[in-house]
Amino acid sequence: MAPVALESEPRYLPLVLAGSHITASLYLTYIIGLGLYRSYAQLGPAQDTRGRISQRQKLVTAFGSLSLLSLGSAIKSGSEYLTLSYKVWASERGIPLLQTLSGGFSLENLTLDHVRAWLNDTPLYLDALEIVSEKARRLWWGQQLDLATVSWTMLLAVEGRRRKIPFLWAYAPLAHLVSLSFAQNLFYVAMLLTPAPIDITHKSSLSKLLARAFPPKPTNWSPRPAFFHVLLVLNYLVMFWVPRTAGGANFPTAVVISKALSLSPLILPALIPKSWGKIHAEPHDSYSSLTKLFNLMSVASLFLHGKTSIAGLWYNLPGSYKHRHSVRIPFDIEKRSAWERSTTAMEKILGSMTDHPAVAAAGKDVLLCAFSLGIWAAVRALDVDHMLKSVAPFYGKKSEKKTLPDPSYPKVAEMGTTEPSEPISESEPSRPSSSSGLTMKLRDRGKHVSSKLAGALTANGNAETSPNQAPRRRPGRPRKIKQEPTPEPELGTIDEVAGAPDAVGDSTYEPTPAVRVQTVEGDILPDDEFDWDSAALVWGLTALGGLGAGSSAVYGAECVSR
Repeated sequence: MAPVALESEPRYLPLVLAGSHITASLYLTYIIGLGLYRSYAQLGPAQDTRGRISQRQKLVTAFGSLSLLSLGSAIKSGSEYLTLSYKVWASERGIPLLQTLSGGFSLENLTLDHVRAWLNDTPLYLDALEIVSEKARRLWWGQQLDLATVSWTMLLAVEGRRRKIPFLWAYAPLAHLVSLSFAQNLFYVAMLLTPAPIDITHKSSLSKLLARAFPPKPTNWSPRPAFFHVLLVLNYLVMFWVPRTAGGANFPTAVVISKALSLSPLILPALIPKSWGKIHAEPHDSYSSLTKLFNLMSVASLFLHGKTSIAGLWYNLPGSYKHRHSVRIPFDIEKRSAWERSTTAMEKILGSMTDHPAVAAAGKDVLLCAFSLGIWAAVRALDVDHMLKSVAPFYGKKSEKKTLPDPSYPKVAEMGTTEPSEPISESEPSRPSSSSGLTMKLRDRGKHVSSKLAGALTANGNAETSPNQAPRRRPGRPRKIKQEPTPEPELGTIDEVAGAPDAVGDSTYEPTPAVRVQTVEGDILPDDEFDWDSAALVWGLTALGGLGAGSSAVYGAECVSR
């Protein structure tokens, strides 16, 4: 084939776009790091306990390391793709490449004019996306990233806005510019450092300008679910259409529409007016609508992933591993042909990661996202029922309602006493009630109340009716002798008495607004060990239904876990 002549004067616009890609990625990473520092600086005193500090340091280190691993994988795959693309371009135009001892090529003959011409002639982004989309076995990897990005962006729109995470808008484009696993793990760190909504005091000029153009919405405000349903349906229809346009003139348009729709759940709450949404009295009022949204995402993800899996298993034509850059990939034709004939269809799908650096980048990103997803489910100890309800629309488990005991005095037989006690006469129907007004309500914890606690309650109830009888005290608890008995305030539950001793003695205590916010909207990690059952369920759903179904399960349970 005759070499293709170089253009006389290549344009600088492709070079500027490539440079802006790198600059934007660095800037977004910087401002996200700045937002993480601000979230850490505004942690309240309740988060500064020794146990929570130790746990937070471990988890932040773990997810931060995963984000660095994702960044390194993206840089390595990106450099391999750029090197391969330049080799193919140079071989087509007869430009000699100086080989090195390691098998690569030297950059001695790489000039700025060559780079300008290469970027001007080669659509790097469209080439990578088209190579992934043109064959079903490669689309099996790339489509999982697109499906998972939709559910992850919905998590940004729900939890990110609720927690008021600084620079929330920067996470979504970073997933497209670098990798989904990189932005995903950074957002996990942000959620760990922002357990409750924070007050953003320092705002950049860009944030102030956006706040003037789009006024912030009130607390507990959310758009009507119909808007999200329309955007999601359009998004999945475009995903179904994109592979059909690979290699055609409509492929660039389909890609632009797909990327714009994937960002729409995060942009929609800022664009629409306040009257197009609803202010919920309690955050729990929106749980049912959120579960339906994740139901839609999981069903659509299962349908598209199932269709792509069937197509990838069915597509077994010889030479399907070849692509436009195969001329510069050292395939061993004999070994590769024997492998294609002897391996199974599923192994061909998994082995397509070696076809091209772009497919390898997508496959590694999927694996890292799935691993981080399971770790996050284990760390958060997400409810299995919530995850299954987010995936299966008709899933429902009849939860046995715990019956609270009667606030009146419990019967001796129900309390499982081991010591003999006096029979209760019928003339004392309301024995715990006394003129002191002390009423306590026991919370059923699935265990029997001991007879000693019942004796203590009986003694308190008969303190005024039987002054000569010494009340029975609880073992190990000091007795307070009062000169003059004073009426005690009415208490709620035993847990409230034990958990708020100051409130008993000081009835004028009122929590500050910050404490109220952390109580209602707060987020506390479980102190026990990680729930690996939740992680196993997530990894099982991801293996069977793809990364989109696993993400819908975890993020759907996360949005209703408060």
